[in-house]
Amino acid sequence: MLFTNPLFLFVFLPAACLFFFLFARLSRNAAIAALLIASLICYLPWGVWPAALLIGSITLNFVIGMLLAAPWAITNARGRNALYLGGQSFNFGVLIWFKYQLIQLILHGASSPAQTFVMAAIPAGISFYTFHQAAFLADARDRETTVSELMSAVGSVRGFFASYVRYAAFVTFFPQLVIGPITYFREFYPQVERNTFGKPRRIDFDVGLTLIAIGLFKKLVIADNLEPLATSVFSAAEMGAALGMGTAWGGAFAYYFQLYFDFSGYSDVALGLARLVGIRYPMNFFSPLKAVGIIDFYRRWHMTLTRVIVRFVYTPLSLSGTRMATRQRLPKSVRRGLSIWLPLLINFEIIALWHGAHSTFILFGIIHGLWFVAETEARGTKAFKSWRRESPDWLRTLLGRAIFVGPMVLTFALFRAESLDGYQRLLSVMFGLDAEGLFFRATLVDRFALLMAALIVYLAPNSMQLLRNYRPGIYTFTEHRGDPGPSWLRWLKWQPDWRWAMFAGTAMLVALYFTSRQTPFLYQGF
Repeated sequence: MLFTNPLFLFVFLPAACLFFFLFARLSRNAAIAALLIASLICYLPWGVWPAALLIGSITLNFVIGMLLAAPWAITNARGRNALYLGGQSFNFGVLIWFKYQLIQLILHGASSPAQTFVMAAIPAGISFYTFHQAAFLADARDRETTVSELMSAVGSVRGFFASYVRYAAFVTFFPQLVIGPITYFREFYPQVERNTFGKPRRIDFDVGLTLIAIGLFKKLVIADNLEPLATSVFSAAEMGAALGMGTAWGGAFAYYFQLYFDFSGYSDVALGLARLVGIRYPMNFFSPLKAVGIIDFYRRWHMTLTRVIVRFVYTPLSLSGTRMATRQRLPKSVRRGLSIWLPLLINFEIIALWHGAHSTFILFGIIHGLWFVAETEARGTKAFKSWRRESPDWLRTLLGRAIFVGPMVLTFALFRAESLDGYQRLLSVMFGLDAEGLFFRATLVDRFALLMAALIVYLAPNSMQLLRNYRPGIYTFTEHRGDPGPSWLRWLKWQPDWRWAMFAGTAMLVALYFTSRQTPFLYQGF
């Protein structure tokens, strides 16, 4: 069920909240069961078979987690490793099958009723709930405290059922199930176990509704009004139609802002929905388009995916490469290649392939990987460290953003392009090689949406900074914790009063004006 659907906003959401708080008066277990039931109802419109796969996956992962982390868990190292690898093989094997094998089936058609059946069961949100469960299994293998606490009660039938419901609610919780953020169990479990869980608080409603209003405004008012310009430009480039250089750059920037506001808007809505029932989720974005380089960008963009990929890909590869280089006493350059460069390149290619098996995504991953390696090496030089000590912060920030924005717009355009040929034609127009003049043809709405997007990105605080005194989300990376936003806007702090209620109400009303479009969130395709 789409978050922008009036049926979700005005029927399902109020009913789910009422259902939750009524059940919370009975017991904690009843409240968590209410969250699970509501989440499954929210997921069912995506299809019965995807829901069946989701429940089966949850059950298998819970049983494996129990065998790894329960008080009577398997202690034999070989058996534990085999069990863990089996669980992760299932998780990622199913993900790979549905994300890549079915692409081929769709392109070439189904040759049998069995293939038709499988094609009909492509599950929504599989990328995100796979990472949720993969991280849970890793914590179960390591006997992480909250997982061990969950599994300590499975010795009885009642305890087993209560623990299963908690785990299933963690995976299926409707604000994050389809497009994240990717949450660790240790971020969810302590919140549903605290004494205040299930007790309605006004501040939770105030913060939650404000985040929902901001997120819907980002998606429906900004992102969706940038979409026509971006689509027309990329479609024209794909078909080889005439384009002006200004129009091509305008389309590229339109998508640059569209993707950010679309996904960031979803993430704000997800945090707001969770906060309505008193749960705080990790933030997924922290003003990424203000980054001063690609390293900074990936600590601000889709942060919950970044940390999971680093955990499962970069860190193991880096440790293995370092150990190999140390044992072999390899030269310094080779050591850096094995411990940093190669793991980074593989890390970014995994991120690219996670979005889909498409040539544009593959090239996108290669470019970002090489860019990240080059910036890592440049920042490690004595010259850069000396310049960093001697130069003022404002100058480094200004130059960093100026150098960053051009390559990032071009690589976002690659991400959006339907083919490498279409991207090549777009580049030739953007740099004047095949342009029909310098003009920028766009409607008044297109121009206004671009201007609004740029002003918000570069001048306004993000939602985490705006509501910073009321803990709107969990800080994914600790360096963002003390960042209050632009210095000249630090006085701008959200308060639960009538002025900010008018702000949120106005943003919500403007957003609701556009709900008839019902355009899906871009990341639903991933």
